Amino acid sequence: MANTLKELEKILNLSLNHKVTMHRKLMMYLLCLILAASGILLLLLTAIGRPLKAEMQITQAMENQLSSVSDKVSEELDTYTGYGLQLSRELGQNIEDYLDEKEMSVSDLNDRPELLLEIQKMMYSELNTTIRLGRSSGAFALVNATINTQIPEAAQSRCGVYLRLINVSSNVILSPETILFRGNTEIANENGLELHNRWNMELDTGELPGYETLKESSAQPEPSYYWISRMNLKNTWEDVILLLIPMYTETGEFLGVCGIELNAVHFGLEYPAAVSPYGSMITAIAPVEKGNLRLDQGMTGNTEGSWLGNDESMSIIAENTNYSTYRSSKCDYYGIQKPLDIPGSSGQDWAVAVLIPRESCDRYILKNRACMMGIITGFVLIMIALAWMLSKKFVRPILQGFQDIRNGQESGDGKYSFSELEELYRWLAERGKTPEAGELPPNMADLFEHFAQNVKTLTNAEYNILRYYMNGYEVSQIPTAACISMSTVKKHNGNIYRKLEISSNEELMMYLDLFRRCDLIEKLQLDVKTDISEAETDK
Repeated sequence: MANTLKELEKILNLSLNHKVTMHRKLMMYLLCLILAASGILLLLLTAIGRPLKAEMQITQAMENQLSSVSDKVSEELDTYTGYGLQLSRELGQNIEDYLDEKEMSVSDLNDRPELLLEIQKMMYSELNTTIRLGRSSGAFALVNATINTQIPEAAQSRCGVYLRLINVSSNVILSPETILFRGNTEIANENGLELHNRWNMELDTGELPGYETLKESSAQPEPSYYWISRMNLKNTWEDVILLLIPMYTETGEFLGVCGIELNAVHFGLEYPAAVSPYGSMITAIAPVEKGNLRLDQGMTGNTEGSWLGNDESMSIIAENTNYSTYRSSKCDYYGIQKPLDIPGSSGQDWAVAVLIPRESCDRYILKNRACMMGIITGFVLIMIALAWMLSKKFVRPILQGFQDIRNGQESGDGKYSFSELEELYRWLAERGKTPEAGELPPNMADLFEHFAQNVKTLTNAEYNILRYYMNGYEVSQIPTAACISMSTVKKHNGNIYRKLEISSNEELMMYLDLFRRCDLIEKLQLDVKTDISEAETDK
């Protein structure tokens, strides 16, 4: 290991001591400055949020979740609808056959408890099958008749059966146990059912919005149906939404309604809050009214990790290309929604939505922005430090080397790690005298010739400024000597630097000193219309 480290140290020293051209090293310095400038630009863009992908990540997560849950919700509701329509056909046909056999109409069943019991027994068989196959939390059916027309609430009381699962779950139950919520107690005794602790004999149609509308409608080839908004089961703590399907005879006589129950507990278990880096993603299905998401009339999945309540009417306060901002009574949410293809009562449109607390999303976005800004800031600082190091290691030695030339100091081989300087020192040492024109080393001759050719591209006004520099004037002295403003001097300086392919006054002075020391200053002399006065030249 020690030998390996020594070898690596040798390689590093050789690399550092390797002589390269000034052009190449200055290019490295310039590249570091460009990278630092690019980092600063990215930092500014990050500060205003443009390059951040946090919003896109949040949008993508919500879209993926919405795609998943909307397919699942649609499949579940389609399943309920299919079994509900099948239940309507089977019960409608059985009740019609029963009435035909008795040569009766449905209204003749009023005050006939023994006949209504027989119809309830038919209902129980079909409802029990529907619950087992359809995986719903409950199913019900009622006929448009009552056991006792003399009671005060007889106009809304209808004979029927309502079966519900004893324990609602999100899992498929192979052998579900049911409980009698509405119906004759004899149905419970014959089938070993428990009575619900809020059991009643008959169903109250006043709690079924649209029942009277269905009652007055004529028979259709395919019965119309709809989902009613969330309602509380009377005298219980449970909320449900119900699929309501009418039953007709072939002649169009209204027999009653049947339907499927979607329980709030079941929905909460079936659609848990999805954990994400941005916060809990909540699933909801609800009617949409005037742009508001009516959670108080729909179903909300598990809301763990949020303040979302199921009695909210959420309004959209802002929309963008990614997601919308929803306002609730306690806090705001980011979310997206998708139309749910189910018929609602009173023509309501339904939607399935995915919601995330805005606070947790904004916290993630700010954290992401801070992290990115920290990385870019670190990059910028590293580039600036590297540029400073390169300046100290490469640029300063260049200037020092030319200062040594000006002062006539001798230099041994290897003092400078620049091939041009080393070559120039060796050449001066070998010549021991002021070089004649054309006797310069090839690299330096080309350099001087290129610089001299560039001088010829200057305008008269620009060359006059250059002559002031050639005669030893400082920048601050030129405006007074030339009777021009400092801004004009700066303008000419910029053009001179560009045309001579240099970047600073120090570099210009370096070139002029080299031409002077090599007795090649006459290469820079040009005939111009305006000359500097002799007094100024003698300065």
